[in-house]
Amino acid sequence: MSSPALETYLARLYTDDAVRAAFLLEPRAQALLHGLSPQEAEAMAAMDRVGLQMAAASYRSKRAGRAGHGPRARPAQRWWRRLLAGWI
Repeated sequence: MSSPALETYLARLYTDDAVRAAFLLEPRAQALLHGLSPQEAEAMAAMDRVGLQMAAASYRSKRAGRAGHGPRARPAQRWWRRLLAGWI
C-alpha cells in the first residue's frame, strides 16, 4: 500500500497544519478527497493521531532549526575537511 497519492498525502499531513486539522476531524472523508483508495482511506483512519501530531511537530522544529543556519557539517565531516585541507 504505497501509491503516489498516499505518499503525497502523508507528506502534506506532516507539513501542512490545515490539511492535518481537516484530516483529524474527518479522516476517511479527507483521505478519499485527496485521491486515496477506499482501502488506503481505511488504513489512514486507523492511523495513530497522537503520533501524527508528534511527528509533525518534530519535523516543524527541525525545519525551523535549519531555516537560518543552512546545512551544518557534522563533527566527523569537519574533521575530514580539515584533514583533507592539510593535504592540498
